[in-house]
Amino acid sequence: MSARPNRPVALLLATERLATGAALALGCVAMTIAACAGLFQVLTRFILQEPATWSEPLIRMMLIWMAYLGLAAAVRAGSLISVDLLYRLVRGRQRRALEAMIALATLVLLGVLVWFGIDLTNRVRFQNLAGLEIPVSFAYAAIPTGALISMLAVVAHFFDPRREELDTAV
Repeated sequence: MSARPNRPVALLLATERLATGAALALGCVAMTIAACAGLFQVLTRFILQEPATWSEPLIRMMLIWMAYLGLAAAVRAGSLISVDLLYRLVRGRQRRALEAMIALATLVLLGVLVWFGIDLTNRVRFQNLAGLEIPVSFAYAAIPTGALISMLAVVAHFFDPRREELDTAV
């Protein structure tokens, strides 16, 4: 990658940096909410002997959002499972072709998640989460949302790869 990316790539990287940063921050908030709700659930169930009906569905929903929003940061950092041996064996154009194939395969998988995530979210829009009385679709919306942000991170990673752990070993 050249030292100065061209203007469209620079705009893409700036947009991705904002989107991934926001997704990571919201994922951290979701993790914090899940942890606090879990503590509340333990206190009410085992100390007060009066379990809260809303805490478990809230924890589950926040963990789903945390995972799918955190996926974008993992993709951007290049932390997903990769073909390290093959990556280390190839150089130059072959390596770039391998990176393109990995990016394409990841985009296809994320595209499937977006497609079926939207379909699933649409199918459950009339159901409510027990204990919270909010639509189940709010929980399932994490799938296409996280996948869309992750698609942006995949493209950004292709143009500006971050492989610090591999570069030192090569």
